[in-house]
Amino acid sequence: MRAMLRSHMLRDVFCGMSSAVSDVCARTLPWVHPSPVLVLLTRTAERHPAGAALLRAAAGAALGVPAEQVRVGREPSGRPVLGGAARGLHASVSHVPGLSAVALGSRGPVGVDVERLRAVPAAALARRWFGAREAGWLAGRSETEQPVQFLRMWTQKEAIGKVLGTGLSDGGLLRPVRLGAPAGTALCPVPGTPRFYIALPPAPEGFVLAVASGPEAAGSRLEVLMLPPPAARPDPGAACP
Repeated sequence: MRAMLRSHMLRDVFCGMSSAVSDVCARTLPWVHPSPVLVLLTRTAERHPAGAALLRAAAGAALGVPAEQVRVGREPSGRPVLGGAARGLHASVSHVPGLSAVALGSRGPVGVDVERLRAVPAAALARRWFGAREAGWLAGRSETEQPVQFLRMWTQKEAIGKVLGTGLSDGGLLRPVRLGAPAGTALCPVPGTPRFYIALPPAPEGFVLAVASGPEAAGSRLEVLMLPPPAARPDPGAACP
């Protein structure tokens, strides 16, 4: 499984270099349809797990190489940059208590955001932070549905901000997103310029997940994999009497 996944990802890195190369790959390997966006989820007990360690583990698992062969750097904006065995892949990471998510893109920047489902004053927050159209749409949902839909909208905006490398600054909260879209792995377009594509893949119970990409992944379906929980950190005082 790892070897097959590795070959798929490496083929995507090569095939994503140009449209001409992509056409050749499509003709010579018509039976292979790897997704250009891979999302890896893992259960985490820590409130703030080490992002670099998560990225190394996820990229290593995706490529079938030891995590130690993956290097992780940061752009000035904070966006992760992969090197070593994962050089050429784009990455994004998000975590909340209980769940961490890493998105890897072989054709262009990606963004991922995860939130825990919880009660929030959704209508009031939408009026404060969202545009009139989105706030009005949310106000028309039932009180029980509003928190879920608000968090779905919020995670989409966070994911788009990560694709751009700017987060929610520069009017990021006003970028349009998909309203009322069902959960699914298809990367679907959202209005606006530049054009973004968003998927709301199924998440473990109690969480909301959104993934965004640029036009490089248009028309694709992302793949979601679960990683085993990271090994617990040794307790330095465990051996003390």
